[in-house]
Amino acid sequence: MIIAQGKTKTVTPGPRPNTVLLNTADVLTGGDAAKREMIKDIGIYKTTQAANVFGLLNRKGLPTAFIERSSPNALLCYQCEMLPLELVIRRYAWGTYLLRHPEYKKPETAPHRFDRLVWEFFHKNSVVTPPLTDSTYQMGENEARDRFLRQGVWEKGVYTDPYLDVSREPWVVYPPKEPLADAKPLLSIEPLLDPGELEYLVNGIMLPTFEALESSWAQVITSHGPVALVDLKIEVGRRQPDNKLVVADVIDNDSWRIWPGGDPKQQLDKQCFRDDHPLSRVAENYVLVAELTEQFSKKTWLSPSL
Repeated sequence: MIIAQGKTKTVTPGPRPNTVLLNTADVLTGGDAAKREMIKDIGIYKTTQAANVFGLLNRKGLPTAFIERSSPNALLCYQCEMLPLELVIRRYAWGTYLLRHPEYKKPETAPHRFDRLVWEFFHKNSVVTPPLTDSTYQMGENEARDRFLRQGVWEKGVYTDPYLDVSREPWVVYPPKEPLADAKPLLSIEPLLDPGELEYLVNGIMLPTFEALESSWAQVITSHGPVALVDLKIEVGRRQPDNKLVVADVIDNDSWRIWPGGDPKQQLDKQCFRDDHPLSRVAENYVLVAELTEQFSKKTWLSPSL
């Protein structure tokens, strides 16, 4: 029985009540799955990374869905009602952030570093607008991909992973790759969190999660120097059976940017796949990151307390 099917993961029932197995395939995707490649054992490397990351977060007392690694390419987790959100925390101005905030553009050799972490919300559902429709609406990412992605190019009027302004009610949805100073809202939606939950999500989950990983990566020394955590994407859900907001899904080499010595040219993350590096080089990076994250978890994994 399959509970959910993603681009690279399958969720199936776990062996205990209120649990699931997150099974990771030997697949990498990029460009909203327009690019897809099979890479031998990449699912094992990614599962190793995720287990090491969540083991660290559990020991730090941060709320997660992770229980234990159940097989080379599967995690046993508490079942969660996932929120359709992608949550991004940034130490550096990089990637699509510069499209929304071009004022932070600097030479690639010296990207802007934030003294205080920056956080952003994105909606997992795509927004469909004219000329494809008479009225703007949202639809699930899988359906949008099937209907509007043609040979790796999105039809005009489709916005994937739109940016969310959660500072007011209702929440306002914006194009994710246009300067926010000039962008027009796509639509408004009812908040998915009440103000207390929003505050807890930012200050009790997002920022502490980044800080825990940033500190751990800084202690990983490579030939180029300590590893800098540039940015991080996480997902959250309401954990069964206690309904607590927790970090769920996975955190692995697809979820962050990491630069040894703070040098973008030394990137070890999924960007090398997006940039069309040879697949052998991509696989080597994932193997290396799996090995490096072993330094996060020297103790037995701990289950989150309920």
